[in-house]
Formats: sequence, C-alpha cells, structure tokens
Amino acid sequence: MKRLFYLILILLLSLLSACQSSNPTETSSEDKGSIPLDISLIPLQELEITVTQAIVSLSKDEESFTRNLQISETSASGTIDDLNPGLWDLEVDLFSNQYIIAHGETQVEVLPGQTSLVNLTMVINDYTGSIEIVVDWEITPDLPERFLFIGNSYTYSNGGLEVMFSSVAQSTEEYLSIEVEAITGGGMTLQNHFDNPSTQASILNGNWDMVVLQEQSQMPILDPDTFFTYASKLDSLIDLSGAQTCFFMTWAREYDQSQIEGLSSAYLQAGQNLNAIVVPVGQIFNYVFEDEHTVSLYSGDGSHPSMQGTYLAALCFYQEIFSDSPENTLYLPTGINSETADYLKSKVVEWYNLGL
Repeated sequence: MKRLFYLILILLLSLLSACQSSNPTETSSEDKGSIPLDISLIPLQELEITVTQAIVSLSKDEESFTRNLQISETSASGTIDDLNPGLWDLEVDLFSNQYIIAHGETQVEVLPGQTSLVNLTMVINDYTGSIEIVVDWEITPDLPERFLFIGNSYTYSNGGLEVMFSSVAQSTEEYLSIEVEAITGGGMTLQNHFDNPSTQASILNGNWDMVVLQEQSQMPILDPDTFFTYASKLDSLIDLSGAQTCFFMTWAREYDQSQIEGLSSAYLQAGQNLNAIVVPVGQIFNYVFEDEHTVSLYSGDGSHPSMQGTYLAALCFYQEIFSDSPENTLYLPTGINSETADYLKSKVVEWYNLGL
C-alpha cells in the first residue's frame, strides 16, 4: 500500500534582532530578522523512515537562500540569519538518501523584533520502488516487393542490375518474392527522366514500394545543384505515389578513385535531405578495389561495371534493403565462380560490420 499522508508540523519562527551595522548606508542589521527552525522527525521515525538531509529554501523578490539543517536523532534544526523584512516563500525538503520523502511549502512574514508562528503541512511521499519494463515486440515489418529502377547504362549493364538484384533476393531460404522493372537510357540524367512524361506516369501509376534513382555518373561531382534539384523533384513524385525513394550511389572511375569522396558526399546529402535510403555501392566498390584481391569490378573502359561489379552492386542492395547478410544468398551469376562470389559477399558484410 502506498504510504501517502499528511503531517502538520509547527515551525517556531522567531525573528531576532542582530547587531547595529557599521555602515550607515546599508540596511541596519537590527532591522533584519533570523529564523530558527526546528522540525520534529519523530513522526517519520515511527514509520521507520530515516532522514539523511533536510534542505530549507527561502525566496522573496530577487533574494533567495538555501540551507542544510543539522540532522539529529529526533529533529532537523538550524537558523537562517540576516533576512530582510517582508513576505518570504519557504520550502522544506526532507531526504532519505537520494529520495525526497517529504515536502512542504508555505509563506512566512519576517518582522524585526517579532516572532511569527507558522503552520507548515509536510506531505510524506511514497518512496517505494518501481519497475520499468521494456518489451521488444517481434513484429516483422512489411518488406518492399515492387521496385522501379531509374538510371542509365550503369543500371542496365550486364543484363540489368534490377534483374541481378531480383535473382539474389529470391535465392535465399525465405525466397523473397519481388518484382522489378527499369527505365534506363544511355547517359541519361535525373533531369532527363523527370522531363519525360512517360517516366512520371510510370512512377505515379506503378504501385511501387520503392523507386531507385541513379544519376549520371559524374553529375553529382560536376553539377551537384542540378543533381539535388532533380533528385528532389523526382522524390516529390515518388512520395505522391506512396513509394519510398532509394538512391543508387555509383562508383568512381577506375583511374581516379578519389572521385568517391564527392560522389558519396552528394548521395548521402541527398538521402539526408529527402529522408531517403542510400545504397552505398560506390563506397563498397572503392573498399573492394583497394583490397589486394584480383577481382576486377570494371569493364574495359574503366567506367562501367563488369559482371562482378554488377553482382557486387546487387549484393549491396540486398544487404541495405533487407538488412540481411548476402552470405545467405545462393544465386551465382554466369561467369562468376563460387570463390569470387564468396569473396564479394564477405567484403560487403565486412564493410557493414565495420560501419564505414
């Protein structure tokens, strides 16, 4: 049962005169008052409550004082000196270790040379313990099933990233059933896609769960403002359709890996601005490229992906979208042996585990 009840404690507030001030321009100390306080703790002891600290606070206008009272076996006592005359707000807090177990507040008028009798009501708090329970509900969120990829040759190379991604996703024990389509064209920018009424209609009427945007490979570096502008315009259409926006971060040219800094910065900024998913394919490309393994991610032009590059991109999409290790997937593209596939899977897992 909660222990919550009231005690009326009588505080004798004696206003005592002090010595004459030596500075005649200041308020004479004989015009000030002192409050001796004596609070009986016997009612609390009868409840087997031990008071370890008693704090008194007084405030009036811009003046305030806080004092600790002396704790004895049966009382908490002390004196507050040099109080200017007037009506003061008085508060008392009694502690048992770190817990406030009783609180009271009232007003007291300080009058030089007079004694005031004040009734202070102290409320004894319930200080029994409590339990906070945090429950993890095993509710599986709905996974996206319908994907539209919008991009250019980086997306449609090697039979299409969307097809590779679908094959990877459907090769797990859970056999994720997804549908994919793509709107692509050589060298196309997001501005080209937005300016195409057919693309806008496909976004708005396709009942997609997720729309993937891939900008022309150099645009985020050479003209980031245009990239941000048309990424935002397409995102507005995607929001209107009820789908989620996802960015396909592309990679640096093989001969200039430093490009990844500008590319990743632009894509991550777009994702943050639009609350969109960013699949960090380009960053993981760079991570694998800098390894000493001999897997080639680029085709002969040092720009477009090889079959291994498209497969790596599909593994990245699987990890990011479904929050599942690509090591759980079984699909093996034509021309890629199991050793290479296992190596690329392990690098994706390694990159995510390192939080790079």
